[in-house]
Amino acid sequence: MKKYIQTELQRDFRSLLTWIAFGLLFYFMLSGAFITWMPFDIYSQYSVIVHSVTGIAALLPVGIIVYLHWRRRDGSVDGALETVATSALVLLGICLLSGLVVTLQAALGTHVQAFWWTVHQLSSFGFAVAVLAHLTPILLRYRTSAATPRRLARRRYLAAAFAVLLVPFAATGWLSSGVEEDEVFQGFSDAYDFRFGEDRPFWPSRASIDGVPWRENLDARLASVLSPDEGQRLDATLGDQESSALGPLAAIEMALPTLSIDPDRTSMLHEALSTARDELRSSGAIRTGPMIDSATCGSSGCHEQIYDEWLPSAHGFAAIDILFRDVQELLAEAEGSAETRTCAGCHDPVALLTGTRSGASIAGDDLVIHEGNSCLVCHSITSTDTEGNGGYTIQVPQHYLFTGAEGAGSFLNRFLIRGYPSHHISSFTRPIYKQSEFCAACHKQTKLASSETAIGLAVEQNEYDSWREGHWYFEDEPDRTLACRDCHMPLVDSSDPARGDSVDTNRSAGDGKHRSHRTLGGNTYIPVAQDLPGGEFQAEQTKDWLKGAIEINEIADRWTDGPVVDLSIVAPEVIEPGDLINLTLVMHNNKTGHDFPAGPLDLLASWIEIKVEDDQGRTLMHLGNPEGDKPTLDAPIVYKADWYDKRGLPVERHNIWAVVGASYKRSLPSGDVDVVDIPFRCPVIARPRISDSVSEDGPGQRKSDVVFRVENQSIRELTVTARVLYRKANPEFLANVYSLDTKLEAPIIEINRVTHKIRVNNGE
Repeated sequence: MKKYIQTELQRDFRSLLTWIAFGLLFYFMLSGAFITWMPFDIYSQYSVIVHSVTGIAALLPVGIIVYLHWRRRDGSVDGALETVATSALVLLGICLLSGLVVTLQAALGTHVQAFWWTVHQLSSFGFAVAVLAHLTPILLRYRTSAATPRRLARRRYLAAAFAVLLVPFAATGWLSSGVEEDEVFQGFSDAYDFRFGEDRPFWPSRASIDGVPWRENLDARLASVLSPDEGQRLDATLGDQESSALGPLAAIEMALPTLSIDPDRTSMLHEALSTARDELRSSGAIRTGPMIDSATCGSSGCHEQIYDEWLPSAHGFAAIDILFRDVQELLAEAEGSAETRTCAGCHDPVALLTGTRSGASIAGDDLVIHEGNSCLVCHSITSTDTEGNGGYTIQVPQHYLFTGAEGAGSFLNRFLIRGYPSHHISSFTRPIYKQSEFCAACHKQTKLASSETAIGLAVEQNEYDSWREGHWYFEDEPDRTLACRDCHMPLVDSSDPARGDSVDTNRSAGDGKHRSHRTLGGNTYIPVAQDLPGGEFQAEQTKDWLKGAIEINEIADRWTDGPVVDLSIVAPEVIEPGDLINLTLVMHNNKTGHDFPAGPLDLLASWIEIKVEDDQGRTLMHLGNPEGDKPTLDAPIVYKADWYDKRGLPVERHNIWAVVGASYKRSLPSGDVDVVDIPFRCPVIARPRISDSVSEDGPGQRKSDVVFRVENQSIRELTVTARVLYRKANPEFLANVYSLDTKLEAPIIEINRVTHKIRVNNGE
């Protein structure tokens, strides 16, 4: 029997199928380690494809050979060696099964479950250890012994297996060698307007690009000329300067004299700066492709839910908003189109960073419109500051193979993202996205340090600083602080692969939720007016948000119930006819984390409407009536801004570049209270009163006018109704700016409503 087993084992080692099977097993162990620890590049991606395809193809031959080898094992082998062999067999089975599951999930699912990833990696590592423990004693035992057919078979087997494992490695190298990495950067057109400095191509926006070639080359040249100590002194000098006052090259130029280096090296540094200027012009902008095509995130079967939320959101329509486009035209006409970069930094960042806001004439559809704040824009931001005006830095991520391809290429692209997700996750998931400072880049307007631009003469909106000064921010107490995302991106039930988060506040890895990308705020009409996909639902969600009808369970123990602002009426319970009373309205911004209302106060308006009616249905007083032509003229409280320019004329078209001051500006800071008293006299019982005035119905005809009438019956009760109303765009602005043929009106939203009953004591 033993002789038979030895003969069969020799046959195994001489079998071509054995050589192939075990050579592939060695390949899987090595390529798996390379995929795990190699940096992301073209070769590593093709390694995933070859590893997966070869693994599926090898399942049957490997299974057959392992089964035969186990069946024909040497019966004299026992003890520790048999235990190791058994362990290797079990681990191999687990490894092959988990590898099959991982491959199928990557090919057919939306993501690979973490459990199967972990099982596959641990079993692969365990199998490699067990195989080495199994083979090492055997190889050591026979390394110096005389040649026998069995031993020669083993040696030939090892040599053949080594040759086999080289084949998929060679195939991977051949596939990757024929691929050129996509160009990420491009130059500016010859007509590009560098009016704000040759090293500040995107100014007045404060946006910048990280990893751009001209800057990396400049840093290398500076390092080759300066000593480490001189380099540190240069960095310290640059750090002391105001970052927004000068461009990077101008700042370095100004700092060079502080280094006190010899003339030859100074000349080399000036030459390096000159070269950097040339390189900036030739490669300082991003190509459009790497920053757009958000639809692929939604059509891939992965982030469909998040994409559908983003599409009708203010972030999604930021660049196609017709009001934004019309205001851009006004700005271009008044100050030149280069000034529109200020707005593009937050509304149309792809157009800005690709260099298409060149300064050439723009009008209507000539505006380059991309995707607003696309998925790739927001998720490529690596840092922000709290100075606003688009103060963010973008690093263009390295794309996976076959990005933008169709058919088989599209399948392979998605397979790689799901089956090799570490690069995708690290590129698009950063701790900064959980910080309110991330939002500060665009949700804050500040005066610009440069006088070369007309933008920034006045600050119109600043949600970030008002949040910091509000009653939901507690410095150094993150557990008490409500950040931007807590309120504006609440958790929603999710089927998205990105659901769950073990490091976010109020989260866990298995919570089955993601943060909503609707980023609800106050815009209820653009999604509907421009017929955006899901626009009607977005508008209804926004209305519910303003009214406080959307609950956020994860912060319910800290946040306040109800509408975004609280309203109450203070008035007596009982009055006498003819009494003069004060109706006191109390407006409390107890829920909003920043000033209310937020946004451009010259466009929007919020006000209190108050109405007094008696128990017979007669209106005795009505202020802030939304049915009137100008309801804010007599409203008790109005939140809006009336800007004026340097000539003292009103700014009516959101031409904030002309603003020098405000004749009226009012908002309600977070946590603050507004109080207003409205005197009102209770009517007395009286006969119908006939006025002295007359009107003419026609030639020679006259009649008296009844201007006020109170019936001869008692008023027993007064009902006071107060409402907080909100409109995202006031009619005056729309009339001055909108270029559509059809009239558009932003709806008036009722945010809050309260009533108070007053009994009238008539002695009855």
